[in-house]
Amino acid sequence: MAMMAVACVDQKPPLAPTAVAGPTPPVATPPFPTTVPGVLAVALPIDRGDAANAIFGIAPFGYHSADHAAGGHTGWDIEYRIGGIVRAAAAGTVESVDPDPLNAGRFIVQIEHIIGEHHYRTTYTNLVSVNADIAPPEVVRAGQPIGQAGTQSTPATRGTPGTAYAMTHFQLDDFEYYREIPNPNAVSPEPFLTADAKSFFDGLWSNAAYLHELVEPFPTNPRDLRFPTSRIWTRAGGDGPAGIRFIRDNATSPALQYHLLAESGTVIESGDVALNSTARPYPFIDLISTTAVHIGIYDVVSNELRLSLTTPGSQRPLDLSTASVYRTTK
Repeated sequence: MAMMAVACVDQKPPLAPTAVAGPTPPVATPPFPTTVPGVLAVALPIDRGDAANAIFGIAPFGYHSADHAAGGHTGWDIEYRIGGIVRAAAAGTVESVDPDPLNAGRFIVQIEHIIGEHHYRTTYTNLVSVNADIAPPEVVRAGQPIGQAGTQSTPATRGTPGTAYAMTHFQLDDFEYYREIPNPNAVSPEPFLTADAKSFFDGLWSNAAYLHELVEPFPTNPRDLRFPTSRIWTRAGGDGPAGIRFIRDNATSPALQYHLLAESGTVIESGDVALNSTARPYPFIDLISTTAVHIGIYDVVSNELRLSLTTPGSQRPLDLSTASVYRTTK
């Protein structure tokens, strides 16, 4: 998954004194979408042994891509090992089992959850099979197997075969909440996670890597984001430039531009970004201006970016042991 756009500008970033990054500031969990009594507690729809991270690990709530341009991503895409089992995130009643309109030969299961007078629904897509006991109006328990996650594959490029992986889209609808966008009841599962599920999620999230995280880096991103948009990362440690701004012009294209910033906020270099977010153990990043190409690797976990760039002509770094640390605000 690589991308490039059009380049411009001027000079190399100056070196800055090495600083030691302090502890990463915690990112607050989003509040519940309503104050209506009756809060659903959810687990992740996956066992620890079924988790995988060959392609993305987890793609978060709210991010914008070509197929989520209008209203942002309505749930979490969760990557499974091939053959992994999708499980009910909470106890409830099977509402429907239908063909998946986005994935031929696959199924969507929806489960209704009633807490007092509060009505929720969880949705599980791209199931290659559904267990016989998952049918309306059967009652299911939390953690009960629903079916098997369907396999997808990345496109083949430059003569190399695509990579196979399994995934499901996990969505939570809160029917006390509504906004004037597609899927108006969809809310982030993040504030509803049980303590055990939150611990499990944090481990998965720390290794997730997806194409849009330099601008939309959080487990819960705003669905109503307006484009063009940008995000500034400010250096907290290391020898890199004082700041980096990543700019994305529209929701239908993942193309990014960058500005390297001096301490004053002045732009000292601009150009285009090329990413390979599926490279492992760390995604690849190239910053391409008219005067230089910086190649490197990076890792984003919510509000922290670790970035290791080489000087022109050097090889791509192998690890992040000498990375600069950058932070952003939510």
